[in-house]
Amino acid sequence: MDQPNKSANQPKIQIDHLYFSFGDTLKENLIIEDFSLDVYDQEFLSVVGPSGCGKSTLLNIIAGLLPATRGRVLLDGAEPEGPGPDRTMVFQDDAVFPWYTVRQNVEYGPRAAGMPRAEVEATATRYLQMVGLYDDRDKYPRQLSGGMRKRVDIARAMAMQPQVLLMDEPFAALDVMTKERLQEEFMTLWNAARTTVVFVTHDLEEALYLSERVVVMSRNPGRVERVMDVPLEQPRHVDVKTSAVFQEMRRELAEVLHTMHGGLEAR
Repeated sequence: MDQPNKSANQPKIQIDHLYFSFGDTLKENLIIEDFSLDVYDQEFLSVVGPSGCGKSTLLNIIAGLLPATRGRVLLDGAEPEGPGPDRTMVFQDDAVFPWYTVRQNVEYGPRAAGMPRAEVEATATRYLQMVGLYDDRDKYPRQLSGGMRKRVDIARAMAMQPQVLLMDEPFAALDVMTKERLQEEFMTLWNAARTTVVFVTHDLEEALYLSERVVVMSRNPGRVERVMDVPLEQPRHVDVKTSAVFQEMRRELAEVLHTMHGGLEAR
């Protein structure tokens, strides 16, 4: 399926003929090859693909943590110079500071960015309430479950009020029930904030449930193999996963991935 016609909307992110190699030459240890894609303002876009196809590398390039070998990434039509508060990352592993309380973790970014104290406190309160951790604001990470620590990660990222939220398999390490609950909660949070999200996952159901589009990357080197629209109304309830439309899209995605030499286990 081709990319949808969104010509009326200016792309938030433009990825233009991107190449990335870990070697001294373009073809040495080539990870990403001629990758082009537009991500639109307020869009939730997921990226799936075989292990090693460059999904996480792509996020790191968008974040400014890695330089492109060739090509470019534009944000609102301009090429960013390295990392910035306009793009924040949420990783699979917890990134909370163990010596800070929940509130202090969420306040850290806005405080470091020079936000006035009253605004820092108000912003932290807002996002702690949104992720359901306000009553736990004075606890330390060691006192929290894995799911609660992940909520701290999300609240801390959102408190920076980024233009783009980059998420690298943030729920992968959680048990099934906690993962499903956090997917629902994050859907509610995203529908309220409508931040542009690029979300990497190995889980096809997660990609389809959360996203408006799903990008399938090919086996190394990573290219755009397929872009699928997800025409399900927002906000979504977890029960949509059992619908015939959802299951047909999941089957279609799994077929694409299995065609690429069984590169991803369809979960």
